[in-house]
Formats: sequence, C-alpha cells, structure tokens
Amino acid sequence: MNVPIRMLGVASTIFWVFLVAFVALAAYSVKDLSVDFGEPEFSVTPEGELNLALPLYVDNKGYYSLKEFHLSTVFSDSEGTELSRSNTFVPVIPHGENVTIMHNLTLDPVSLLERGEQYLFHDNDLNVSFTAGLNFAEVLPAEISANFTFPWGAPFYNFEVGEPSFELVDFTHATASVPVSFENHAVFDLAGSIRMELYDSEDSLLTESQTVLYVQQQSAYEGNMEFNIPLSLASMSSLSTAQSGHLDVYFDIGVAQYGPLVIPYG
Repeated sequence: MNVPIRMLGVASTIFWVFLVAFVALAAYSVKDLSVDFGEPEFSVTPEGELNLALPLYVDNKGYYSLKEFHLSTVFSDSEGTELSRSNTFVPVIPHGENVTIMHNLTLDPVSLLERGEQYLFHDNDLNVSFTAGLNFAEVLPAEISANFTFPWGAPFYNFEVGEPSFELVDFTHATASVPVSFENHAVFDLAGSIRMELYDSEDSLLTESQTVLYVQQQSAYEGNMEFNIPLSLASMSSLSTAQSGHLDVYFDIGVAQYGPLVIPYG
C-alpha cells in the first residue's frame, strides 16, 4: 500500500516543476513532507462487518498546509462487482504538524458468502482500487490512482468431512462419529460453531450434533462430530439404512451464517 503514496509524491513533484516562481519553494516543502502507512488492525464491528483500520501518518514540516486530503478505496470481486467503498476526508493538515489519519476499510462477510461459497472454503484475491489526492497551498491539486489485490483467506479452507463410523451401544441407542478438518486462513480468529444433521439413505433425519469452534488464524483444526442416535424396536432394523446417506452442514462464524452444505457419504 506504500506504492500509491510514492506515486502521489512523484506526480506532485511533476506539477511543482512546471510552476516557475513557485517551484523552488514548493520543491523544498515536498522534501519535508512525509507520508507513510502503519500496521493495519483487524476487528469485527457490532454490525458483523470486518473492519481494516489503516493508520496513515502525515508529517507536514513544509511551509504550506495540505488542503482537501482524501483517500478512497473500493473492494470488488473478480467480476468487477463492487463489494464495499470507504472514504476518508481531511479538510486541512496545517504546516508544521504531524497528523495520524485512520482510514477504515470494511468488508461484509454476508455479502461475500452470498456471491458464492468459494469465499468460505477457498482463498481468493479481491481487487482494490485506491485513490489519494490533496491540494497543496491552495494552488497545486494532485491526485493519483492505483489498483492492487487484497488476499482473502478462507476461514474453512480445505474443509473435509470423513465417513461416519457407527456403533450399536445397546437396544436404546447407537452412536456415530464424523471426522472434520480444515484450516483457518482468515485474518481473524474463528469463533463460532458447526452443526450437522445426519440423514440416512431414505432421507430420514436420524440425529444432529453441534460443536463450538475456536481456531486461531493460520491454524489447522481436526476433530470429530459425535452423534447419539436414539433407537426403538421399530427402528432397530432401519439402522442399516444409515450406512449411506448425507450430512447437512451449517456454519456459524458469528459475523455470518451459511448452510446447508450437503455432503453425501457411503
């Protein structure tokens, strides 16, 4: 993200070179203007959106104030559909002052999931359009635009569900165990739950189970979903139909819900 700022400095210098009497003083001020980005901070808003807070440090040691300082970022998917837009505007940055500007970029996971489950299970690159501009000494407006990609890490990357294993405990109930594994490639820790419904080959709901998850970012998860299947004399013979069927999987990651993901087995 430092690239657009450096480009802004180059473009501004070109403007100043072509202004005769103003060039020397303006060029001297440019070298005393420092603009840089800090480390981004990720959080979840009360509305369930992912927020990327990007600190921008502007140290204006020059002779002139910066006016109408503005930043704009637009996230879009691979097809060019706009996902979110963020704008930051500072009316004036006085000369001789060091200012920290927070540019907040937001992404709505629900809108991403509505565009396809690939954002839940597959890593993607989002397109970002970045525009920065300012007015120097009320005489030299300058603006620069650039495009780059923002890596979106899937919270359930490489999600896999193994074959259920059944065990008859006694005449009243049986158990089933389903192995689950995935990797959290998201920029946030995954706190939520997975709920599964177990159906037999006749599409009858046998039982369901839910497990609570907490998986740190860039970490792998391996576990088992445990099911308890109540039995009666009438249903004992039908347990054989559970050797094949399907699982309906529901995901709740706090900021978004998704399901069912239908996974056949047997």
